[in-house]
Amino acid sequence: MKSRQKEAHSILETNSQTPFLVLAALLVLLCIPSWASSDESPIWTFDFRDVFYDIAFLNEEVAAIVGARGRVLVSHPKYPNLWSPRDSGTKQLLTCLSFVDDRRGWAAGHGGIIVHTADGGNTWQIQRASSAENQPLLDIQFLSPEVGYACGAYDTFLSTADGGKTWTLSAPGSDNIYNSLAFLDEENGYLVGEFGTVLRTTDGGKSWEQLDLGGFQGSLFGITLLSPQSILVYGIAGKVLRSEDGGRQWQDVSADQAKSLFRGAVNGEKVVLVGASGTRLVSEDGGKTFTKNLDKDFISFAGVGAHPRGGFVCLGERGKIDLLQIPGEKQEESVD
Repeated sequence: MKSRQKEAHSILETNSQTPFLVLAALLVLLCIPSWASSDESPIWTFDFRDVFYDIAFLNEEVAAIVGARGRVLVSHPKYPNLWSPRDSGTKQLLTCLSFVDDRRGWAAGHGGIIVHTADGGNTWQIQRASSAENQPLLDIQFLSPEVGYACGAYDTFLSTADGGKTWTLSAPGSDNIYNSLAFLDEENGYLVGEFGTVLRTTDGGKSWEQLDLGGFQGSLFGITLLSPQSILVYGIAGKVLRSEDGGRQWQDVSADQAKSLFRGAVNGEKVVLVGASGTRLVSEDGGKTFTKNLDKDFISFAGVGAHPRGGFVCLGERGKIDLLQIPGEKQEESVD
């Protein structure tokens, strides 16, 4: 867009006496939206080369994304594939994002940083400052405007009951890296991490129970709750385990592929897991079976979200933001 503006100005300067060229230049300028000169102008998705880690839909029209160097993007409600950069207040890598409605959300990341928005992602305030003493935070979930949880490296589990104004740091006790969490309500939740770790709490994180995965001791990077009793955990080398009884028993439902899986999303019976080298696994039966859907660019995906109007938005390396449609779903024309 900037090159088009320079071209228009050049025409005006060198041909100021030529009515036709002046008119042409004015038409070019009129075609540029009014936000083109704004400091936070929307940018085409292919203009980004950062790694994006997480996405949250505020409503059917607007989504927010977080990623490397404190990057926060908010989608344009009218123009497909346009995203507005917002100042998160930090340059720390932001790994995770959670919204409870179309205004209130939180993001967390390296240095233990936690930032908060109360206006749909347009402005952000630091609630928990980053420091050398704080461990990286790798996942965050808010259940309400007041109650939220976060987890991260080296036995880090945080909870808040006042919307993030204060956080309580507690240690489940295994000196582990917790890569992901999922809570059903204020009392019942799970942590997953290294060495095949799956922990369950029934008292809001005050105490934890180690669940038995039948001998699996590899890294688990993600957990997706399908229902109050149905759970998927997944991670290194494409491992996918499913439980239908709250984690008492597990079934291996891994697909025939060995790429690591990082995050997942669910919409009804449809589930998508994403991971390394363009890996996407798709289930249409509630996570009982998966088929491979490989991205043609082989770009690793770090996050995925279910689009409210159908499909799943996958994001990752090199600014990749890609809409994956599932056959039989209500079709969404574009990522916006």
